[in-house]
Amino acid sequence: MEKRKISEFVRFVPGINPTRARKQYGTDEINYYDQAAFERDYNHKHGFVEEEIIENIPAGLALQKGDVVISNSMQLATMVGEANAGKVPSLNFTKVEFCDDRLDKRYFIYLFNSYRDIKRQKERELQGNGPILRIPIKSLKKLEIPVISLGKQAKIGRAYIETLKLQAKLNTYGKLVGEFTERILEESIIKEKKDEK
Repeated sequence: MEKRKISEFVRFVPGINPTRARKQYGTDEINYYDQAAFERDYNHKHGFVEEEIIENIPAGLALQKGDVVISNSMQLATMVGEANAGKVPSLNFTKVEFCDDRLDKRYFIYLFNSYRDIKRQKERELQGNGPILRIPIKSLKKLEIPVISLGKQAKIGRAYIETLKLQAKLNTYGKLVGEFTERILEESIIKEKKDEK
């Protein structure tokens, strides 16, 4: 199987520094893509677009539905959903721009998040102090990915995304079952106390 550097297929665009945004763009009214937004997209909790794009921000910086974003702290990638379209990634995120159609977006997300060889490569490149380590963009560019046909990329990517969606639904279901069980058991104790009186 052929391996190529990921930089042949994508560009990594760092998010903007909120402390410099006023000077660069002349506004403090920037709706940033944050960790909560990332988790909504990662868990496929899409909604309606609520925020407007600030006019002073260059169009290339604002995220569009379907863009791929990397959480620098979590070292995970996801696709931007409707609810987060128009937001601007801060320094905690890196936008992935695809140079052409030789790499499927969902396949990229699978490789970046779950493919063992890429995970090992990412671990070797981690830098920083403390609990949050990051991978610099120059190191991201050096990651080597397996290149397969677009048809197979699409199948793998689709299967991976559907698995993530199912996991998110199962997590929600598990949480609801737990809450329901707690409520029923608590009500049983309260009823028992009332019956004793």
